[in-house]
Amino acid sequence: MSESSLLWEIKGPEVKHGSYLFGTMHLIEKEYFLFPKSLEKRVQKAEVLVMELPGMPSQFDALKLLKLKEGSFFDFFTTEQSDSIFVWAKEALKLSEEAFRKTISPMKPFVAIQLATQMQFIGKTASYELKFEEIAMESKVEIKGLETLEEQLSFFDNLTKEQQAEMVMEGIREMQKSIEFSKKVQQVYARQNVDSLYNMLHENGGIITSEEKLFIDDRNKKWIPQIRESLASKRTFIAVGAGHLGGPNGLIRLLEKEGYTLSPVELK
Repeated sequence: MSESSLLWEIKGPEVKHGSYLFGTMHLIEKEYFLFPKSLEKRVQKAEVLVMELPGMPSQFDALKLLKLKEGSFFDFFTTEQSDSIFVWAKEALKLSEEAFRKTISPMKPFVAIQLATQMQFIGKTASYELKFEEIAMESKVEIKGLETLEEQLSFFDNLTKEQQAEMVMEGIREMQKSIEFSKKVQQVYARQNVDSLYNMLHENGGIITSEEKLFIDDRNKKWIPQIRESLASKRTFIAVGAGHLGGPNGLIRLLEKEGYTLSPVELK
């Protein structure tokens, strides 16, 4: 691909004019948050907004799914790993071992993964998903989800205990290194090259890379029939994580294989 963008116009025989695919970052520092008026107008003119989730879940629903059905958070970790987590909680979260134990014990390891991810962002953050949802609700645009929160969390639940533990340890082991990598990812994202972003994430290693088929490829393929159905019936704006766009099994190439034409649109 000689040209690239975070925003792609989708054309095809059955596609309603004004249908787009956009790559988000679920959490991003405000200095890298690209949201020109032209992007807002395209969402406003859509008949349906398709995101990974059908809007942000309530805290109650999320909490219910984030709690373990049995056992404790610490069942996933060795004593040495738990000690490292307590040190991280004290330094990064300003929580004593007692306070952290009380808070985290009933929760799945995914909660600590999210906490570690949030700590990688230094400045004030923004959310594309919240912004898109807000615009859609104001403009009375239908919102559809490609997955449920339960389905998304099942990808982590289906990992082995050791893999879930390693994902937590990856996030806390070298905080400064994680912060630097997060900054680089956001810089590549701001340059709007989705293949470079895919390659960067693909080459980073870790559990997500080793389980790329589960976390990225299989989900992309599963989404295609839903996307096809939406494109055939309504003017559609699709907004999913930018890591799903690039690469050989990314949505851009999968949609092209389905006969659609995707053209990068300059964000200005």
